[in-house]
Amino acid sequence: MTMNTAGKTTLHSVVPGRSALQKRARRWVIKIGSSLLTQDGQRLDLSAMQNFVQQILRLRAEDIEVVLVSSGSVSAGKCHLGWAQRMTTAEERQAAASVGQSALIHAYENLLAEGGTHCGQILLTRDNFRDRKRLKKTRSAIEMLLKMQILPIINENDAIADLDNALGNNDHLAALVSNVWHADLMVLLTDQSGLFTADPRAQPDAEMITEGIAGDPRYERMVGGSGGTVGTGGMLTKIHAATHAARAGAATLIADGRIPDVLLRLHKGALLGTFLRSGKFDRKLRRDAWTRLQIHHGQQWMIHPMRRVKNEVDVFCSETRPVTAIPIFNGR
Repeated sequence: MTMNTAGKTTLHSVVPGRSALQKRARRWVIKIGSSLLTQDGQRLDLSAMQNFVQQILRLRAEDIEVVLVSSGSVSAGKCHLGWAQRMTTAEERQAAASVGQSALIHAYENLLAEGGTHCGQILLTRDNFRDRKRLKKTRSAIEMLLKMQILPIINENDAIADLDNALGNNDHLAALVSNVWHADLMVLLTDQSGLFTADPRAQPDAEMITEGIAGDPRYERMVGGSGGTVGTGGMLTKIHAATHAARAGAATLIADGRIPDVLLRLHKGALLGTFLRSGKFDRKLRRDAWTRLQIHHGQQWMIHPMRRVKNEVDVFCSETRPVTAIPIFNGR
């Protein structure tokens, strides 16, 4: 952390060599939020999708491996079903996701075909991250698609997810994929410029935090429940996701996906958005530690009944707090 004239640490921590770290990252997990892929959350924005696909293809041409975590299936499903009203039941959301996921992947496949490649769909739930065998299968599927020069597109399997196995949001999913696949960089594209000291929509004088360390507890206190205009994620979930990705050594970039060529500019080292380094979470912690548990707390992460776990592992919170435990696979 940097020091001010009074000798106190500031929120604007200097991350040594941020630009170099962005250029050096070879494994990217890119999560694109619903607000960037749809027109006001009502239908897929094919022009925006084409723009992101073209950027990803250019990254791949520079030997960067990309795994895409894409939102948008529920919004696409609502459009195809002609639903203008807000969904009120889990069954309606499941139906919309089922219809919309095929439309989403079909759109990606057509756009990628123009670039001479294809996509492979991987739908996951919490169960895929609960034991070593399923974790290995998930990673193997990703690795095989990449070996075949096929873009893995990952989403939660909302059509069958329930209170026991749902992940909740794609920020969470992107962090888990970053852990399983051993990503260098997790890029969370949203409709906001980055992490601010307060919600800039309510406080215009709020300052953006350009660099910092994942896991800083002050970030969570600052963002509260601030979120985007569409989708289930918000800035709080992105802060949590950055912390959990950092546990496997991945840095996180939170950036405005509406910036022209944002992915390409980030690859070239542009200082856009908020960069959160893994900091105290060292890559060495990966060694054969799939039984180490990731602890999620806070209502936005807890969409099923809470349970307590004993303090037998390295956790973020105390033994007495209600938490949800998810295993991380760290063996290569």
